[in-house]
Amino acid sequence: MLLKYINSNRISVSILIALLPVVFWVPSLFTGSAFPPGEPTGQIFGRIIAGFNIQYRVLSAIIALLLVVSNGYLLIHLNTIHIFIPYRTQLPAFFYVLLSVSITQLHQLTPALVSSTLLIFVFYRILSAYKTDGISVRFLDAGLLISVAGLIYAPALTFIVFLFSGMVLLRPFIWREWVFALIGLAIPFAFMASAYYLLGLPANTMFHDIADSFSKRQPHIRLSQQVNWAYVLFFTLIASYYMANAIDSMKIHARKFFLVFLAFFLITLVIFMMPGLGISMVYYAAVPLSFLFSFYFVKCRRTWINELLFALFLALLIWLRIN
Repeated sequence: MLLKYINSNRISVSILIALLPVVFWVPSLFTGSAFPPGEPTGQIFGRIIAGFNIQYRVLSAIIALLLVVSNGYLLIHLNTIHIFIPYRTQLPAFFYVLLSVSITQLHQLTPALVSSTLLIFVFYRILSAYKTDGISVRFLDAGLLISVAGLIYAPALTFIVFLFSGMVLLRPFIWREWVFALIGLAIPFAFMASAYYLLGLPANTMFHDIADSFSKRQPHIRLSQQVNWAYVLFFTLIASYYMANAIDSMKIHARKFFLVFLAFFLITLVIFMMPGLGISMVYYAAVPLSFLFSFYFVKCRRTWINELLFALFLALLIWLRIN
């Protein structure tokens, strides 16, 4: 019954999804450090965000909370436009919020959260290019967004590979589109290099700041968080197996879109294994996982086992909050 209720399009479900992170997030406003240990702040925008957190702790947490809720509904809207999950459902927002709030050390504004928001808009640009006739300039926008995300949070630059993977999966080879993507990637860095030059800063300072983003220590992960993410990994395997069996019966566009999400997730795993990174990847991993989990629970049979699998997500979230 719980799964049926959350999977509905009732207004009460929308309110529940919006209130869930608020209830989970508010206690963190009064505890913890001014900036999450282990969160990269090497680049200038990361240092600005860190300074903002120190001076305006409550405001930064509220902004971050609004971003998390907004991102969840951006994912719903993405599926509403392209319908790769064959139902109108609020589950993508539910799972995105559930996964994003599970790391209490990140309950404030962080470079990773801001950059991941920009990458959600990259999905909008890439997926909308799928049925475009002729040359699409949307890859210029996508490259621009990834580059800006990388200036805010250096590991996001790795998603340049995701951009090119999406172009291969969704479009025939049109060399002008690849040029557009490269131009989009170059523009923000050209502006940044110009700013460093005008301010009289050495050019290698920018590269040193990027390197510094990979050298932070990781915060302590509680047992409840370890158990929660072990369950997320376990269910990822279940949902992936289900997806692999169902993918041949999907419509062509849905199949290709889920392959794009897979490419995004694999790159997230690569970033996760980089030195000095880890928990910040929750904001990135939550995007493809929210669609994967939503597809499973939308398409699966309503058995007591699936009801239990769904209820465990909420049970573990409650344990995270009280532990």
